[in-house]
Amino acid sequence: MDDLEFRKNAVIEPGNQDPEFLKKAKQTPNNHRFVEKQQAFNKTLQSTLEISTPENLADRIILAQQLTQHKLHQTQKRQKQWRNWLGGSIAASLIIALSLQMILPTTFNSTALAQEVVNHVKNDTHALDVQMNVPKTRIDSMLASYGGRLNGPIGKVSFLGHCIIGEHTGIHMVINTSEGVVTVLLLPTQKVDKVSLLKESQLSGILYPSLKGSIAIISEQAEAIEETRQHIDQNLNWII
Repeated sequence: MDDLEFRKNAVIEPGNQDPEFLKKAKQTPNNHRFVEKQQAFNKTLQSTLEISTPENLADRIILAQQLTQHKLHQTQKRQKQWRNWLGGSIAASLIIALSLQMILPTTFNSTALAQEVVNHVKNDTHALDVQMNVPKTRIDSMLASYGGRLNGPIGKVSFLGHCIIGEHTGIHMVINTSEGVVTVLLLPTQKVDKVSLLKESQLSGILYPSLKGSIAIISEQAEAIEETRQHIDQNLNWII
């Protein structure tokens, strides 16, 4: 088992008892710490789901933590770069301007965002390996954290999670359709002004404007894209 496969297994199933996995976990201190970290996260997630609070509270907390950590990392990175290349006062002005830009709604270049979407799907292939039967209540809870809800079925969802594209968060879903497996990215804070077709290697898809932000649908089976788009457009409703 190589390092990449080990880390993928640790993320998907941190309590894995496979002998090869356990041997790899004990191989180095870093591997052991990584498994412990994933196990701790898994316990935290399970505990969160068991709390009798409003259904969307856990997703709001997770989303806030992810966005805060990501923005902090990006801000620290930019601050270091700007200190090296610019004077202190100029760097401070640029940080303020960037912060305002992140707060206000933004319209993105559809071609550039389409490429980011393709790169995200290519780099996040573990989502396609997960085979869960995500309940509608879980989907509704995550949608509610963005101000959305489902009025009807969209297909069998085998993976559901938050994603970060650029500096914005969204929802990453994998849906099993009669025509094949489809990845759907709901990007409620990233607007585009036109439809863009996606094509790279075996992947094809579409990025198009939604009532709130934009939606990307990607698959290796082109026939599955239109079927999924119809279900999403008919049954996804943004209420905020």
